[in-house]
Amino acid sequence: MSWLRRRGAWILVLTAIWVLLNGEPSVGNIIGGVLVAVLVLVAFPLAPTPGATSHRFHPWAALSYVGFVLWNLLTSSVQVVVAVLAPTPARLRAGIVRVELPGATPLVVTLVANAITLTPGTLTVTAESDPATLHVHVLGLGDVEEFRAGVADLHARATAAFTPTPAEAAR
Repeated sequence: MSWLRRRGAWILVLTAIWVLLNGEPSVGNIIGGVLVAVLVLVAFPLAPTPGATSHRFHPWAALSYVGFVLWNLLTSSVQVVVAVLAPTPARLRAGIVRVELPGATPLVVTLVANAITLTPGTLTVTAESDPATLHVHVLGLGDVEEFRAGVADLHARATAAFTPTPAEAAR
């Protein structure tokens, strides 16, 4: 498999970040982004880590993951604003919920934990690797199982976006 084919998704992601940071999707900006992305990937190669799991990136599943996280950000922001402006004991009920992420790789655990912490009203307190488990502080905690189901959905979307592959296939 050629270098360009293996790193194509990274080039696209880095180019998109470059264009977003510059704020103008012009042809010159896109070409500059591709050049910077290739330069970054050549200067800082992604060396295989012994014992680490490699992942295959799936852009459409990643889009689903990002959309789900953005939706959670929007709805949680509204819930926190309502809890602050019109507090009730139920809206202010907080607790720590233990959530297991069966079969999650370290990358997926990190993605899920960061998405949870980014969401208003929730904070990942601890992340354990074996077994993959998160302890999450939740403001406005209602049904614990409903919260766990939401995290399970987030976990499934993150896993679909970054599916683990055998280490030999990544080389």
